[in-house]
Amino acid sequence: MNFLKIMTALCLTALLFSCGAEEEKQVMPVKEEGKKIPEPFRFHKAIEVKPGLTLDIVSWGRGSDSLGGYLILRSDSTHLSYRSVSGELKGKVVDTWNMDLDTDGNPEVYIQSAGEGKENYLNMYIFEFGESGSSQQIRFPDLNSSLKEGYRGNDSLYIRDGKLFREFPIYLSQDSASSVKPKYRKLEYTLKNNGFQFKEIKEETEVEAKKL
Repeated sequence: MNFLKIMTALCLTALLFSCGAEEEKQVMPVKEEGKKIPEPFRFHKAIEVKPGLTLDIVSWGRGSDSLGGYLILRSDSTHLSYRSVSGELKGKVVDTWNMDLDTDGNPEVYIQSAGEGKENYLNMYIFEFGESGSSQQIRFPDLNSSLKEGYRGNDSLYIRDGKLFREFPIYLSQDSASSVKPKYRKLEYTLKNNGFQFKEIKEETEVEAKKL
């Protein structure tokens, strides 16, 4: 009799232990794999301009990596207004952001793209959206002949004190892979009446600084 009681107790203990282990297995967190954008989409970024107003920037394409398309989806859930803008895209999207560079109350959307290898040149797609959702494309100016001298791409853009700056290396030779360290050219862009103006920012030399 005692033997039967001992065996019954052991069986109940084993059953309870297995149930507890099974419960522990069920509550263990499952590691999620990183979500990938399904083809033909290559890039997506959502920008919340303000509560209720979101811009989704998407790029897509099949085949060539140097050409594709961009799409800006404007969702105004407050006024139930939904608009979109699309066009052809050169290169791959490097980054996209919104800002009100001309401080007129209407935000601009900036899409920065670049090619690969020797075609790593800057491409900009800029749109300004009005309060009603209407959009206007703003042309980003090309470099003039003097500023383009020695230009091989590899641009970097950044915002400082509400201003847009652009920097890129200047190569003396035709080979951008040269071991000679290139100099850099810096440009400052301003926006007024939906038109860009820019100027070159020349760094002070050590001799000039001593004269001050």
